Amino acid sequence: MSEGLATVAILMPAYEERAALGPTLASLREAARGALDVTVFVVDDGSEPALAIDHDLPRPGFAIVVARHAINLGQGAALETARNLALAGARFDAYVTMDADGQHGADDALALATRVLGGADVVFGDRFGGGSNVPTLRALVLRAARIFEWAATGLFLADAHNGLRAFSRRALERIPIQQNGMAHATEIRQRVARAGLAVVEAPVSVRYSDATLAKGQRTSGAIGILQDLALQYLFGEPGR
Repeated sequence: MSEGLATVAILMPAYEERAALGPTLASLREAARGALDVTVFVVDDGSEPALAIDHDLPRPGFAIVVARHAINLGQGAALETARNLALAGARFDAYVTMDADGQHGADDALALATRVLGGADVVFGDRFGGGSNVPTLRALVLRAARIFEWAATGLFLADAHNGLRAFSRRALERIPIQQNGMAHATEIRQRVARAGLAVVEAPVSVRYSDATLAKGQRTSGAIGILQDLALQYLFGEPGR
């Protein structure tokens, strides 16, 4: 770690992101240069073959830790692995969850971390407050999802299911993730609300492309999220 710089852990699930992962990591390295000490915890969630990391990317002030699931377990499971790895090692000043597919900007990720360094416990990214190119149908679905999340979590936020978030250490310790699939996004907000953590939102720009739209969560996936959450309440321990 670079002496004197604030330390940031980036929690990054990745699945079959061969084209986007390298540029995403390179953009983080350049955005952090000389300003923050960044360690990226990349969890390869069962990609076949395993994702390769450019060995020239790490440098003083920028490190990459790679873990791999033998099979694909889901984004929630990959985030939980990254969370455990980040909490088990050195203490970081801020923790950020970020997608590997190029949708999230490095500058936005580090700006959320800076809000935590300023005293915030939880910062959720708001794609509608930034310069995002959200497709019309996706925007309508996300606006409607705000109502469901309000009912499920008690938090009425501007954006639903945005994977760009930042946490203090005490906040991250209070949000173990049990939902392996996409329902983890709502579970995280449930745990934040139940822990009584103060929440702020910050504008971010989410960049959509044909590739990310084809790979990302579809509108029909909302049914699966509802099913996952119902099973959690029936058979799990969501408040633990």
